[in-house]
Amino acid sequence: MKHIFILPGCLILTACSSPQSSEETLRQHGYSEAYVAGYHDGCPSGKRAGGDRFSQRVQDASAYAADGDYRTGWNYGFIQCRDTEARNEALAGAIGSAIAAGAGSSHGADGVDARQIMSGIDTSGLENFGR
Repeated sequence: MKHIFILPGCLILTACSSPQSSEETLRQHGYSEAYVAGYHDGCPSGKRAGGDRFSQRVQDASAYAADGDYRTGWNYGFIQCRDTEARNEALAGAIGSAIAAGAGSSHGADGVDARQIMSGIDTSGLENFGR
């Protein structure tokens, strides 16, 4: 059961490092600085919408209205990070439930069948985790 406590920390570290990696990737693929700036602002906005209470909504309203690249980058960053954050929140909740179920077991933490507790939880989003 010790491994369950490591996973949420990994998710947090991955979430914290994603925007910078994504921005560098966007630049490497030739996206304009306006697009990258829009993505940079849209991502924390999406995280906030996805349930992250620590991220704040950010948007340069004049750039969003006047610059199609900024607007497109903002929208993409918002949607991508919102959906990722929502999946992370759902996974963290499922793991918390599994931990609570194991803690209440009369067999103790070592007697819990994690496969049984985690059955029915969609972990398909973790297939590239840590790569």
